[in-house]
Amino acid sequence: MAIYHFSNQIISRKKQQNTIAAAAYRSGERLIDERTNEDKFYKRKVKPITHILAPSHAPHWVYNRQQLWNEVEKREKQWNAQLAREINVALPKELSHSEQEQLAIQFCTDIFVKDGMVADLSIHRDDEENPHFHVMLTIRPFNEDGTWGNKQIKVKELIDGKQQVKALHITDWNTKEKLLFWREQWAHYANRFLEKNGFSERITHLSNKDRGIETLPTIHEGFVARQMQSEGKESDRIKINNNRRMYNKTVIELGEAKREIQRKKRTEKFVCRFTPLEKKQLSETAKSLRMFVNFENINTRKVQLEKWSSRLEFHQDSIDKYKKLNRIEKETDLLYRAEEILEKEANRFINQYYPNLNKDELSINQKIELVEVTVSQNKLVSSNEIENVMREIEKKQIERDLHVLLNNRSYFVFTLQKKMKSAEDEFKQLRVTYGINFSDESTIKNVSDQVLNRMQFLLNQKNKMEKSLELMGRLYVHQLEEMYPNWDGRYYLTLEQKEFFVLAKEYYGKTIIPEDFSTPPRKYSKEDQQKIINSLYCMNNRDENPIIQNQHRELLMNNYPDFQLDNKSYINMFYLECRKFADEIGLERMDQLHSIFDVKSDNNVEISQFETSNIFIPDSNNYQKYLPVDGSDFFSILESAIREADRKWREDEIKQQHKNKKTKRQKNIDR
Repeated sequence: MAIYHFSNQIISRKKQQNTIAAAAYRSGERLIDERTNEDKFYKRKVKPITHILAPSHAPHWVYNRQQLWNEVEKREKQWNAQLAREINVALPKELSHSEQEQLAIQFCTDIFVKDGMVADLSIHRDDEENPHFHVMLTIRPFNEDGTWGNKQIKVKELIDGKQQVKALHITDWNTKEKLLFWREQWAHYANRFLEKNGFSERITHLSNKDRGIETLPTIHEGFVARQMQSEGKESDRIKINNNRRMYNKTVIELGEAKREIQRKKRTEKFVCRFTPLEKKQLSETAKSLRMFVNFENINTRKVQLEKWSSRLEFHQDSIDKYKKLNRIEKETDLLYRAEEILEKEANRFINQYYPNLNKDELSINQKIELVEVTVSQNKLVSSNEIENVMREIEKKQIERDLHVLLNNRSYFVFTLQKKMKSAEDEFKQLRVTYGINFSDESTIKNVSDQVLNRMQFLLNQKNKMEKSLELMGRLYVHQLEEMYPNWDGRYYLTLEQKEFFVLAKEYYGKTIIPEDFSTPPRKYSKEDQQKIINSLYCMNNRDENPIIQNQHRELLMNNYPDFQLDNKSYINMFYLECRKFADEIGLERMDQLHSIFDVKSDNNVEISQFETSNIFIPDSNNYQKYLPVDGSDFFSILESAIREADRKWREDEIKQQHKNKKTKRQKNIDR
C-alpha cells in the first residue's frame, strides 16, 4: 500500500559531513575526495538507479558526479557552511520500476531543477517493500553565465539609530513555506501517477492532527530498523510504531463504543413505548423487505454494488458500461459465495462439536456467534449458555435492525405501502381469475390448494405489514405528542407529513414553530457545509483510497459529532439545507454535493437517481410527488402540512358540532 514519507535534511560542514561521501553512499559509485585524496565507496546489494538533473544555464561539468560535489566542497569556505540539501522520499510500491523512475525524475525536474537547483537523484530498491529515492540538491544557485552565484546578500539597515548589517537569502529554498510546498506537491505528483496507472490508492501530506484524526501516525521505519528486527535486535523505531498501533487500536475501539452507546440511546428514545414483541415484529418486517443482511461488511458492499448497477442503467450503452456491469455481477457472485462459505464453516463446526443442536432453528449470525464464543473460551458451552448466547444475539440483532430502520423510516414506510398495494392487487387478481367469492363456498371447491395457499400467504403478509405500519404511526404519534401537546391538528397529518415534523426536530434539535417559517433555522454555517460536503464527497468516491475515505469519515465525526452519518434521512435534510444556500456554498462544492446524490437535471427540475438521496421515497420517478418543484423548500412543505391538517381538523369540528346539534334535537323530539 502506498505510504507518505518525505524527509528533509541539510548536509553541512558544521556537522562534519562531506558531500562526496554522501553522494558515493547514495549513488553506489566510487568517488574521490580531491581535498583529502580519499577514495569514497560503499558497496550496495542492489545497484541504485541514478540521474543528475540540472537547469539549462548550469555548466556542463555538473553532470559529472565527482566533479559536481568536489566543486561544491571547494566553493564553500566557511567552517559551518551548508553544503547540500538531501531529501528522502518513499515511492509508491504499486507502480512498476519504470513508472517509479518516471515519477521521481518528473517531480525533481519540475519542483527543484526548474527552480534553479542541480538534483543528484538515486533510486534505492534494496528492499522491494520499501522503494524510495534520495535527491541531493545544491544550495548555492548558478548565475546565468554558469558561474556560482551568491547564497545571500548583505544590506545595511538603521535599527534604533544604529547602522546594522543584515544578510538576506537570494532564494527561498531554506524557508518553511517552501518545504511545505514541496511536501504537498509530492502528494499531488504521486497521486496523479497512481491514478494514471489505474490504482485507487492515494497518499496525503497532511498530518493526522491537521486532518482532525485522533489516531497517531506511524513513523518511517527504514531498511536498517527492519534488518535489526530480522536479526533479533530491538529497534526503537519499530517499538514506537508498535506502541502507536496499540494506542490507535484503543482509540478506534473507544470511538466505536461511544457511537454504539449513542445508537442505543437514540433507538431506545424512539421505540421505548414498544413491547419486545412489537420490536421483533418491526425487525422481522424489515427483514422481509430485504432491508438488512446479517454480515455488515458483505452487505455494505452488496448495497454499493446494487446502487452502482442502478446508476449504470441510466447511462448510454457502451463497452465501458458493459465492462462495469460485468464486474458488478462477478463481485456480487463472490459476495454470495463468501456468505455461503461462512455459513458452511459454521455448520461444519456445530455438527462436529454440537451434534444434538438443531442448527436449522438458528440464524447465520447466531451460528457464527456460537462458534466465536466456543473458540474464544476454548471450551464447549452448556445448553443454558447457548440459550443465553442466542437470546443476546437476537436482542442485539433486533436493536441493530431497529437502528437501521429508524435511519430509513421513510424508505421503510413507503416500501411497506408499496408491498401492501402489490399484495392487495395480486390477491384481487387471483380472486377474479378463479371467480372466488368467499361468501359462497362452492366457488372455492374447484380452486387448487396452491392458489389458496398463495392467497392465504398474501393475506398474512398484508396483515403483518399493516401491523408494522400501525406501529410506525404510533411511533410518530408519540413524538408529535411531545412536540405539539396543544395542537390537535397533529392527528390529521398523513404518515409522510408526520415524518417531516419528526425529521425537522431530529435535524435542528428543536420543535419547529410558526415563527420558523418566516426565518428558517440553519444548522450548519457556510464553512461547515463546505467542509462536510468535501468529506462526504471523498467518502463516496469509489476511486478514492479506502484509507483516505476512512480518514475523511473520522475527520467528519470528530469535527461534527452530531452529524448522523448513518442516518439517510438526516443526510437528505443536510442536502436540502445546502440546496437552499447554494449561492453561498459555491459551484465547486455544490457540484460535489450533486455528484454524491447523483442529481440529474430534467426540464430544470432536480431529480435524483440515487436511492439514498430521495428524501421520502426510494423511487426516483415519484421524487416530485413530495418535493416542491417551484423553488419552495422544506419549510414550505411543513407549512402546507399544517394548513392542510388544520383545515381537516376544522371540518371535523364543524361536522361534530352539526352532529351534536342533530342529536340534541332528536332527544328533544323523543321527549
